[in-house]
Amino acid sequence: MYRSPIDPAPLDGFKPSAHLELLRHTLSAEPPPQERRVFVNRTLRMEKIAHVGFDLDWTLADYDQTAMSRLAFELTLDRLVEQFDYPRAVLEAEFRSDFCRRGLILDTAEGTVLKMNRHRYVGRAYHGREFLNAEERGHLYRREPINPASSRFYFVDTLFELPEVNIFSELIDLSRRAPERLRLESYAKLFQDTRRAIDSIHADGSLKRTVLADLDHYLPRDQQLVLALERLALRGRRLILITNSEWFYTDGLCRQLFENWSHGVDRWRDMFDLVIVDARKPGFFKKSKPFVRLAEDGTPQEEVDVPDWGGVYAGGSREGLMQLLDVPGEQVLYVGDHIYGDVLSSKLSSTWRTALVVSELEDELRVRKRLESQLRHMDVLRSELADLGLQMDSLHDVFRLADQIDRDGVDPSEIPTLSEVQTQLKTLRTEHKAMRQHAARLQSRISRSVNPYWGSLFKQGSNKSLFGSQVDDFACIYASAVRNLAHYGSHHYFRVTADWMMHEVEV
Repeated sequence: MYRSPIDPAPLDGFKPSAHLELLRHTLSAEPPPQERRVFVNRTLRMEKIAHVGFDLDWTLADYDQTAMSRLAFELTLDRLVEQFDYPRAVLEAEFRSDFCRRGLILDTAEGTVLKMNRHRYVGRAYHGREFLNAEERGHLYRREPINPASSRFYFVDTLFELPEVNIFSELIDLSRRAPERLRLESYAKLFQDTRRAIDSIHADGSLKRTVLADLDHYLPRDQQLVLALERLALRGRRLILITNSEWFYTDGLCRQLFENWSHGVDRWRDMFDLVIVDARKPGFFKKSKPFVRLAEDGTPQEEVDVPDWGGVYAGGSREGLMQLLDVPGEQVLYVGDHIYGDVLSSKLSSTWRTALVVSELEDELRVRKRLESQLRHMDVLRSELADLGLQMDSLHDVFRLADQIDRDGVDPSEIPTLSEVQTQLKTLRTEHKAMRQHAARLQSRISRSVNPYWGSLFKQGSNKSLFGSQVDDFACIYASAVRNLAHYGSHHYFRVTADWMMHEVEV
């Protein structure tokens, strides 16, 4: 799909039927439903973007999450038995698709799975399948702050890591319930073995071969994805694929996504002006490395410092790519799903703009819409609880001041009637307690509706979760899928409509 800078809109890679479908889609465009919107943290003028880079896995390739997680879960358990000498009892571990979420943290020393808010307060934790109450969490995590840089803690940043969270938690639970069937040397050793096992099924191709053998099961096609890329490519904007996957796997996935169906293309390579595989992100954004040119069949050719348009390369670095692009970093948008490997790394090491794909967002928004009245009621309860707390604090101070005044020898007639204050305080305490209990029950119902274990991906209690704060800090825009961009013009102005501070919200 290589095009010269002066060619305004050559879309030769797309079938005429795809052009016609995009035309119909654009003419009939209506505002997208909320779950298909693109959300804005930092104003982004697409007319300023000359190049758009895409990750592949979980970004363009929007896998069936349950199917992929189950496959990795089962292959990893088999590998623990076959190569790491774990007893066959581990094969009885239960796959719980709703237990594992991005943004969680594994404490490899204590064997717990945690969720923190943006202030690094642990709001929820499980040891195996056992939920830890506030006292148990406080004993483990309130005495000293959690150090994210410590090797003790492992942050779950990508959907590929969800199966190992499930395995870690399930095997700890099994070892507690039946120590005669599974005796663990340590929780840290279990984590290391699970990590190595799951790495091995990716590295030796076991998982990828299974996926490629049944692509319809693991990777559904999506017409909106083709429309989104075609719309982005209007007016000569270049599209670049930058993936950590090998050539054979990239080729197989992209054939499934783009070729040989009614709204696909004849040759997926024509959709991208440049393809980079084996990129080894996040190192791609930080270290200068040569590109290896690949032949049509993926055979390595010569090394180059700067790639050429229209080619396929392995390795490389952002530094060499920017020499080819020859534009300020602000004119490059990178779209990925990995908060660290894609978004945070590219943001911290460059001035590239960033878009984060959060597939969980679509389901969460649907749940929020269904719970809209309960969420509004929860906001009212929080406000009323704050008001009651303010009144009780004032009445408590009345008693303290009255006692001080009495000791100062002031005429008792000047002191308020404390019995009335006592009655008022007792009434407020009763009302406050009942309201807190009601709010707790309502918050629990809302959280369980989103996820029975962890609640919202983006919130922990009334605060943003650690993951939610990272989305806020590092993603210029975010959406549930790349296909959402099909609803927006190629030069759309993604505008921040409100960036409230708390004192403005209260007003």
